[in-house]
Amino acid sequence: MKLILILTALSFMSLFGVSGYYATAANNKPVIKVDDIEITQSQIMNELNSELQKAKSLFGENLDVNENIRNALLQGIIQKELSNAILQKTAQDNNVYISDELIKKIISSQPEFMDENGKFSVQRMRRILASVGMSEQEYIQSLRRDIEKIHLVYNMVDGVTVPEFMADYQYKLDNQKKVFKFINIDPEQMKIDRKISQDEIEQYYNDFAAQFIEPENRDVSFISISSADAAGKVLISDEDIKAYYNENIKQFEVPESRNILQMVFSNKDDAEKAYAQLKNGADFYAVAKKEANQDKAATELGFVEKDMLIGNMGDVMFSLKKGEISEPEESEYGWHIMKVADIRPMQKTSWEKAKAKIVEVLRREQSDEAAGDLIAKIEDEAGAGKSLAEIAKGLNVPLLKVEGLQEDGKAKTMPKSFEKLVASPDFIDAAFSYNQDETSQAVETDDGFVFVNVDKITEPHQKAMDEVVPEIEKIWAGNEKNAIAQEVVNDVLHDVENGDKIEDVARRFGLKLQTTAPLKKSDTFDGFSALQMQELFRENIGTPKVIGDDMRQVIVVPVKVINSSDKLTESEKKDILRKAQFETSQEMAQQLINDYGSNYRIKIKYKAVGIID
Repeated sequence: MKLILILTALSFMSLFGVSGYYATAANNKPVIKVDDIEITQSQIMNELNSELQKAKSLFGENLDVNENIRNALLQGIIQKELSNAILQKTAQDNNVYISDELIKKIISSQPEFMDENGKFSVQRMRRILASVGMSEQEYIQSLRRDIEKIHLVYNMVDGVTVPEFMADYQYKLDNQKKVFKFINIDPEQMKIDRKISQDEIEQYYNDFAAQFIEPENRDVSFISISSADAAGKVLISDEDIKAYYNENIKQFEVPESRNILQMVFSNKDDAEKAYAQLKNGADFYAVAKKEANQDKAATELGFVEKDMLIGNMGDVMFSLKKGEISEPEESEYGWHIMKVADIRPMQKTSWEKAKAKIVEVLRREQSDEAAGDLIAKIEDEAGAGKSLAEIAKGLNVPLLKVEGLQEDGKAKTMPKSFEKLVASPDFIDAAFSYNQDETSQAVETDDGFVFVNVDKITEPHQKAMDEVVPEIEKIWAGNEKNAIAQEVVNDVLHDVENGDKIEDVARRFGLKLQTTAPLKKSDTFDGFSALQMQELFRENIGTPKVIGDDMRQVIVVPVKVINSSDKLTESEKKDILRKAQFETSQEMAQQLINDYGSNYRIKIKYKAVGIID
């Protein structure tokens, strides 16, 4: 139980005066539903962002997260959250209740959250959670889910055993080697000895009509205005700078801090004994080591601000002079004696030195305000019937044109310097959300905003057959090559299954035969996956196996088995059994969760998080 908690702990409601997490937005749609339990878009995307940040911390900020990686992460998160929701619902239905008191006891007993005296420290817990990017609410929620999982799943599969004789059997399988002979059959290498007929062209045109639809496209015009252009030349006066400086003075002050030395005792008598030695001139470090059993690192708190010290320690220590020592003071952690080793006075940045930063802030604020005013003006003019061309002329900005824009961002023509903007989701959404001759509301960009007008709408329509003959020929050729390749595969399999040697069959059909080195199940060849290698190792000697995809088909025949003569040690036997027991219990646990899930209505909206397929 402790191992599971340590591995997965970090999440839920406030037990130690914790602030709340976040409120779900009104338009935050559910991605997962298990009866009445919902997991929302923001929850999934927050987890995705957390996973991406972890990946970047491991592999660097320049990590290229492509669509496949993103989808794989999302699918893993959805699977995890689905399991959690199923268990949460099962816990509710079976009255499995995890009390706040139990959660608090578990958290308070975690060694990671103990201070140097072995006592639970809320501050230490918060620092550790912050370092891994987790809120206290998330931590407690995760902990609660883990305990529910223990009751509903792990206790049910606990104690699963694997017979000892299986260790020898598994060891032999893991260390067994096999030699394979294989033939690669690539449809692209197949030769077609005829041309497509006119009848076939017409047949393909009718059969694949859906592939020859010209999608809806639109001609649009737009104006693009940067925030700086909207504001014009913003002038910031010294009076404005001084006013901002005085209103936000705390931004330009670094509070006084003090370098504090500290020793802590469990009782007052020991603290007073140490204090007496210090008053007689003893060295603080020496007394801390002798009386409090603290080394130098444990004694130094470093530079701290007043509100960083617990209880009334801040008032005490910031009333002393440099070199002075406090009398023993009691807190929830024991009796403290502290010394002011050094003082850094409050530092204040003058308004003259802060001027450049303040000007930047004020200019941005005024630019945003001016942009807002201009957006309102343009929207009012468009609402009153002005065309976008007239608005552009009045603003003295160019009216830009895009022809044949499709929903995938492709277009027949567009301004070259605006290609990225035109292909952006927000621009596409504006272009395809309005009717002909309508002007969109302002669309925010990285640098400002744009307004889009729909000039012309071309509805989806069937392309003429003459236009798509090259596409038809390509489809036909692909199908012909696949058919020829499949015929070759069938012929080779037929001959090998009837007892012919694969060497003779390959020679007869003019195919290249390749032979592997002796391989273990954990090895691979010719780009096969671990799962495909497992499939190959299950085949008997001489039995052909076809492994294929859209790109190729491979006929593989295991031709030789080499068994390991190594003897299994007791240590290896224990390791194998442990691994087998773990894998078996994990499979049983997942099956149990699946069985729980069969009791509920489950719905997953992959499209809500961008997984279209």
